[in-house]
Amino acid sequence: MPSLSALAGCFVLLLAACGSPAAQPPSGAPFPASEVAPPAESEAARAETVVVFLGDSLTAGYGLDAGDALPAQIEAIWKAQGLDVGVVNAGVSGDTTANGLARFDWSVTAAEPDLVVIALGANDFLMGVPADAARANLAAILERARAAGIPAVLVGLAPRGDIQPGSREADYAAIYPDLAAHYGVPYYPSLLGDIALDPSLLQPDGLHPTKEGVVRIAEPLAGFLEPLLETRE
Repeated sequence: MPSLSALAGCFVLLLAACGSPAAQPPSGAPFPASEVAPPAESEAARAETVVVFLGDSLTAGYGLDAGDALPAQIEAIWKAQGLDVGVVNAGVSGDTTANGLARFDWSVTAAEPDLVVIALGANDFLMGVPADAARANLAAILERARAAGIPAVLVGLAPRGDIQPGSREADYAAIYPDLAAHYGVPYYPSLLGDIALDPSLLQPDGLHPTKEGVVRIAEPLAGFLEPLLETRE
């Protein structure tokens, strides 16, 4: 399995979330894992517009209180603007693209959302899943969203430094813009953005944002997503 330091040197999860810690937990799992996928949240489902974040630990809010997780912060931004938007945090730490696909109906379709933000793939990279398999799973998730009539946004993996052509890192980095273009969905290339290289805004693992880091990344993502929001009929 690729070392965590290799991941930190090569990739940062953009969305998200695909969140991924750089330090392994005592269990030896690549990312801290939750046992149960979150269901659709009834309070969010009552809003005029519902957005689901399907991701892993960056979405789940690893190391943070629930209210400080990225989806909650984005919801707070929208509510402060007077928008009646409910955000469902369907992030599960440790999830791969296969896990996200397997729980799509439970975590996404059940919420009857107006938009799903897909941020998965970093765990696949860490666990040595072939890029073609991760690509196929993400394509299946996008197909599932299309079949359910749910608009989707795809969040990718951003390379740190130079990526050699033909390398595994390059194969993973290419998945997201390729799929976004193929399915005609909006593509958000870097969830962490400029905080990825700012240790003061990252937890000690070097990859997960602190509470302050989440505040920094939430605003641009909320701005990117806002034009895509649609009020329910």
